[in-house]
Amino acid sequence: MYLIINAGSSSLKFKIFDGRLSGMGVGLVERIGLKNSFLDWKIGDRAGRIDWPAGMPDHERALVGVFGSIKEAGLDVSGVRAIGHRVVHGGEEFIAPVRMTSAVERKLVALNRLAPLHNPANLAAYRACRKLLPKAEHVACFDTAFYRDLPDYAFTYSLPWDLYAKHGIRKYGFHGLSHEYVASEAARQLKRPLSRLKLITCHLGSGASVTAVRHGRATETTMGFTPLEGLTMSTRCGDIDPAIPLYLIRELKMGEREVDDMLNRESGLLGISGFKDMRDVLSAAGTKIPGYALSGKVSAETKRRAKLAFEVFCYDVARYIAQYAGIMGGCDAVVFTAGIGERSEPVRKRVMSMVTLPNRPKIMVIPTDEELMIARETRRVAG
Repeated sequence: MYLIINAGSSSLKFKIFDGRLSGMGVGLVERIGLKNSFLDWKIGDRAGRIDWPAGMPDHERALVGVFGSIKEAGLDVSGVRAIGHRVVHGGEEFIAPVRMTSAVERKLVALNRLAPLHNPANLAAYRACRKLLPKAEHVACFDTAFYRDLPDYAFTYSLPWDLYAKHGIRKYGFHGLSHEYVASEAARQLKRPLSRLKLITCHLGSGASVTAVRHGRATETTMGFTPLEGLTMSTRCGDIDPAIPLYLIRELKMGEREVDDMLNRESGLLGISGFKDMRDVLSAAGTKIPGYALSGKVSAETKRRAKLAFEVFCYDVARYIAQYAGIMGGCDAVVFTAGIGERSEPVRKRVMSMVTLPNRPKIMVIPTDEELMIARETRRVAG
């Protein structure tokens, strides 16, 4: 078996695959480090939920609960051949999946400064798994690795050179595992070699990004040094004038943490409309969603701002699609994935109505599967 771990700062998703990479089970722990933590799992034809009202203190305890659920479902965790770990940031060195070693771990710790919200959680889950399953192989798969082929003129910021040379400040790109998976799946569905296709992949979820995939390689993407750059997202602002944070600090006397919270957690759809879920935005704007309704009455002002948030979100996606089609000399398909991209037809329709592409590319909706992508790489590296 292969166990895939996708750890966030307060969550842990797992998926189990057999040797043929058929899914055997999946589960999610939420609210790690907070009260009222819980685990939902489904393995084979069995499913369950565990609640921890007092809270799950850390990733190691969460994994103890995960392994207990796997055992309860009748699977022996000693049969896990290898564990694949999603690691958000691999810097410039880790451009392909690698076996985890103490030397690799030390280098990843040094990268914590580049992804302080993500990499420490990824490493915490790895250490816990290593302790609980010491005989299993461990493979790190990087969200940034798909962008190893970005040309230097695409990843270089127009800042003093030493900031890149000494501190690694450059565009890295994120969501790479998702973009790589749906690009390969698009090629399979189109029955054409990926090496001959020009694709634009749109990962639209709570976090959102667009990537230009030319002949199988990522040549441009919206996220940058951090996942804050690019599109309007659920709570992230995306592209703004870089002088705005300075203005907030100087003129409004906001502190560094206040500005960071505003840009990452209080902006985007939430900042404009008051709603961070696109379903709520659409409902407030007057769009009916089958099986979903917004509770409470919506004022005229709230409706106006919800419509604006929807338009801003779609326009951001559309302008990058147009830009990427231009730099690639056209595109064969535009692929939508992740929660909004897969489920929101109003978003897809509005995005494509905002952009005119000369060669009328195929519009595709492909569910992403980052865990399967990690499983493939884990089997390839660990055997």
